Amino acid sequence: VGMPLWLDSLGPAVTQLCYSRLACSLAARIVCLEGGLAPTFRRADLATKRIEGEAEGALLALNPLGKVPTLVLEDGSVLTENVAVLLYLGDRAGLAPPEGRARFETLEWLSFVATEVHKRVLSIAFSLDRPAEPVKQNARDAAARPLATLDRRLRDRDFLVGESFGVADAYLVWALVLAPRRPCGVSLDPYPALSAYVARHLARESVKSALAIESREYAAPGWWTAKQLD
Repeated sequence: VGMPLWLDSLGPAVTQLCYSRLACSLAARIVCLEGGLAPTFRRADLATKRIEGEAEGALLALNPLGKVPTLVLEDGSVLTENVAVLLYLGDRAGLAPPEGRARFETLEWLSFVATEVHKRVLSIAFSLDRPAEPVKQNARDAAARPLATLDRRLRDRDFLVGESFGVADAYLVWALVLAPRRPCGVSLDPYPALSAYVARHLARESVKSALAIESREYAAPGWWTAKQLD
């Protein structure tokens, strides 16, 4: 994938990436590792909105919703929302098609993962608001149709778009790593193409490194441990 001709006019370079351990910002870390980008990674606590080394609520000063990923750019401006962040990083890393139908397909699958898997299923299952179990079960049940759609898409291909790993793959890999784990617990066993897809990409150096970094940092006891990532 070539770099867009308009890259210089697209905007300033990325200097900082605010993330939370094993949250959806992991996809942005994967893109950075895959494409050789090296922003300063700043860990944020989504409960207190604290950025490591700063006062409680510091994340809100950058992103009024207090979410990750949050990019801080060279000119001091801020970019938020995962689809926008991944595409912005992908253009710089050579992991997003610069033009044509493939670029729109990338947007299509980024949006699909964001709305049908991340927000509809994972955000509810892993919510800090601790929704009631019937609400979580509804989210688990809602996973079947989008996962079946993804399974069909990946039946005869290695990547969501084109012939190489891209930003949509980084996002989907994160989602598929999380889905089977509690408190979500959506098995990938009924989806052989998805199971094979995530197994392949868990062997990628960028994915292994991102998971290793953030699982080591996951200090709080609970549902996710480094052992469960094996």
